[in-house]
Amino acid sequence: MIRKFIALLLFASGLAFGQYKIGAHLPLTGNLARIGNEMANGVQLAVEHFNARAPFRVELVLLDDESSPAKAVAAVERLVGRERVLGITGGYGSNIIGPASEVAERARVPYITSGGLARDLTERGFRYFFRFTNVEGYTVVADLIAKGFGAKQVALAHDDGAGGTDVARAVRAKLQALGLRLVFDSSYPGRATDLKPLLEQVSRSGADVLVFIGYENNYATVLRGAQVVRPKVNAFVGLYSLITPSLLQDLGPLMEGVYGTEPWTDGSAPLRLRAQEAKFVRDYRDRFRQRPGYLAALGYVQTQLLLEALAKAVASGNPTPQAVRDALASSRGETLVSEVRFDEKGDNILYRTVVSQVQGGKGVPVWPRERAYGRFVYPKVPW
Repeated sequence: MIRKFIALLLFASGLAFGQYKIGAHLPLTGNLARIGNEMANGVQLAVEHFNARAPFRVELVLLDDESSPAKAVAAVERLVGRERVLGITGGYGSNIIGPASEVAERARVPYITSGGLARDLTERGFRYFFRFTNVEGYTVVADLIAKGFGAKQVALAHDDGAGGTDVARAVRAKLQALGLRLVFDSSYPGRATDLKPLLEQVSRSGADVLVFIGYENNYATVLRGAQVVRPKVNAFVGLYSLITPSLLQDLGPLMEGVYGTEPWTDGSAPLRLRAQEAKFVRDYRDRFRQRPGYLAALGYVQTQLLLEALAKAVASGNPTPQAVRDALASSRGETLVSEVRFDEKGDNILYRTVVSQVQGGKGVPVWPRERAYGRFVYPKVPW
């Protein structure tokens, strides 16, 4: 998408422009630092790719919010105040994104994210808030469990944060609509360091499948605990932040056979965008000395959308936050991750994920069938 606008709107015009700023805030340190840094890598690469082609330059002001709502608010206050950015990309965790985006809304600066799934984020009547992801995009796991596995009984556990609670609500409704029985349904503290008691309850429930919703630290805790408890289920199905390069590296065999949603994996982009995808993967490896995961792809794509909107605003001769916001609201088309079309609430109503299973140390998309390039193994757990 962005290449078309830069090539046609800017290069064809022969105009010379100045320099413009966009901002980002992510947890570069703290308990979500690995997530934040991977997303930040994608954000930075998107800006570098943009600057390599555009006749004007974009400066990225990237700030560390340390997974603290107060520091995220301070970061956005600086971005919209002293830095005078034309748009903001980033944020991770609904409890962080909520207050941070309120600052951007008051300043009338567009804010785009893919790191928060709480329904409340798009129910506030905000005009400058955009979310590339959405809750419904993750309910594809229910189809796999019912139609692929043919399971009958499910255990559901989720972190007690707003995002985890809202995703669990959507997955629960989809499971029940498909006729599955929830034999265990509970939340757990997001900062829990021992989930073995929960796993013991799951094991006694008679569930065929455990659906577990959380973040990297929660997955590490529960999968390590599962080696001790060895719950009697046929599959472990996670949601966001599970099949990531860092967890694959850190947990190794403890990840083999688990299922998780992936917005993107190498080779899953639409056919017409495969060349762009190959460049993204190649340049990411060269720049950061590691394979990109879907968190990097999300950071990259949401920043591309913001930069595309900025390109439209500059080409129209009106490079203001309002013009960027209006261009962002009208975004249409395909990206490396998913199609995009924002509704009046700022939600991308076309967002969808795939379900991958870790096979041979990497995520292999196995559902839905039309996006799969591997076959799932069921039953299969890593303990």
